[in-house]
Amino acid sequence: MRELENLIEQYVNSRRRRHSFISTGLAVKALKQIVPACSVSDFDLANMIANRAIDYNLPVSFDLNES
Repeated sequence: MRELENLIEQYVNSRRRRHSFISTGLAVKALKQIVPACSVSDFDLANMIANRAIDYNLPVSFDLNES
């Protein structure tokens, strides 16, 4: 789980430098490519991503089912 949290941290940190918001749909898709056997549900993963983005005061687009 710690490894997944580190990946989320890296993803959000890299996106916040170039983008004005985080898309949960795109983030879940990207992380599932890196960790295809992720045991966390897409919904829970999206929430983990959103929480990290909020820590950085970065707006979140909850578009998981749209991407």
